[in-house]
Amino acid sequence: MNDVSTAINYERECNQSLRKSEKTAESRSNLYTYFSLLLGSPHEIALESKITFNDSLIRGLPYSFEIGDLIEEYSGIEAVDLRRQYSALFEVGDEGPPAPIREDLFLLQPAKLREDLVRFYDYFGYTLNDEFQWQMDHLSIELEFMHFLSYQELESNDNKLSFQLGQLDFSKKHLLNWVPDLSATINRLDNGDIYSKIVVELNNFLLIKKTPLRVFFLYFIFTYIPQ
Repeated sequence: MNDVSTAINYERECNQSLRKSEKTAESRSNLYTYFSLLLGSPHEIALESKITFNDSLIRGLPYSFEIGDLIEEYSGIEAVDLRRQYSALFEVGDEGPPAPIREDLFLLQPAKLREDLVRFYDYFGYTLNDEFQWQMDHLSIELEFMHFLSYQELESNDNKLSFQLGQLDFSKKHLLNWVPDLSATINRLDNGDIYSKIVVELNNFLLIKKTPLRVFFLYFIFTYIPQ
């Protein structure tokens, strides 16, 4: 089955009321924000400010996710334990990090990866503070960029398609190219820690019940374009 026919079948399974951009762009933007916050380094963010889950912020999506339970579990873990779990999974190990959370490191530093990220960020006007420039390939930052694109899609009056296609292209080149393998690596490790659960749930979101994200966005793009 080709992408278009798959997208059409997928479209028919979805609630018709969820087929408008104003019903979905904001929810996608908020969900990316939650995942970005949860996967930010606890060594660099202010853990004193707890993440508060609001189900209404992601209600526009056609599928449900376990993000609320993950946020509740995350918020109940002491900062020192979050830092320990994060470092043990993503940063340190006898032979390097068990599951690097940076695309560049996970993919063994492929040529021109960072240059491609810079092109995406510059083209859409996404700016990183100086202290984050060196880790522009961190999964949390890539998810924040997807939040940025979704939000710009929501706010745009005449350029929605550009931001939709940006999400499609970026997800293909910088999320689906490595997050499923990261999730598989974490599943093999079977640590049961909070960050493992977050990455696995993120992967579920990206694949949308094993439907490639490109089909997910084809669905949205086909239904967003003004007739």
